[in-house]
Amino acid sequence: MSKKRIQAIILLLAATFIWGVTFPAVKYILGYINYFQLLFLRFGFASTIGIFVIIRYRSFLKDKKNLWYLVLLGASLFVSYVFQTAGLKFTMPSKSAFITSLYVVFTPAFSALLFKKKINKYLIVALVLSLIGLVFLSQIDIRSLSTVNIGDILTFFCSISFAFQIILTEVLVRDMPSLLVTSFQIFVALILTLPFAISNGSLTLTLPVLLLAMFLGVFASFLATQAESFSLRHVNSTEASLIFVLEPVFAYLFSFVFFKEVLNFKSVIGALFVVVAMIIVAIDNRA
Repeated sequence: MSKKRIQAIILLLAATFIWGVTFPAVKYILGYINYFQLLFLRFGFASTIGIFVIIRYRSFLKDKKNLWYLVLLGASLFVSYVFQTAGLKFTMPSKSAFITSLYVVFTPAFSALLFKKKINKYLIVALVLSLIGLVFLSQIDIRSLSTVNIGDILTFFCSISFAFQIILTEVLVRDMPSLLVTSFQIFVALILTLPFAISNGSLTLTLPVLLLAMFLGVFASFLATQAESFSLRHVNSTEASLIFVLEPVFAYLFSFVFFKEVLNFKSVIGALFVVVAMIIVAIDNRA
């Protein structure tokens, strides 16, 4: 195994670990500020690094097509994070993590539909398992939709948004530097968040909230994303996808430590269905 491949695997594990931490971290912060204010802080801290990247690669922005593609991606990123962060206000961090992870299954499914490719039997099985997992996780009574948690619904839309966001990234900006793509998306999301953050009243910060928001912006939104971009050049998609399965697992562990959160039996069954669906998609990527 080459040195760069080992580094890539370590970086992917670190990024997945960081993303797992974000779920309980966001839940904690939402006890003090609203989700638009949190997103403004998160994107703001990330943009303090990203602005230098944008300046460095500004020549790519002279092409209006590139510029509009990046704006579209930024808007998509904004929508995805709004759904996820708002959802965390009303649901548990571990449930949010497992439901968000459904994007791993939805991405190839939506990609096949959009580009008129055949959906193979393994992907169909993964989709069925993931939806069953969602029902168990959210403890939905199919006889009464009123049993559905609004936070779980918002997070479900988040997983769909992230799937489309990934597809758009692969299709629209494959020839641009990954640093620029990440940085400009975050900057666009920051601009879109600003009016909502301002209209939600004054911002009262405590030191823990400020430090956690900085962690979310600099480490989770920027550095971890770049670690992922670097790593995917040196490990195959199957290995990467299997590592990503650990994200909701890490989220659950940290939720247990900091919030004493324990999933009941039905939710554990749902989480297992989601994990198995993710593994099936990861293995099927080898084809």
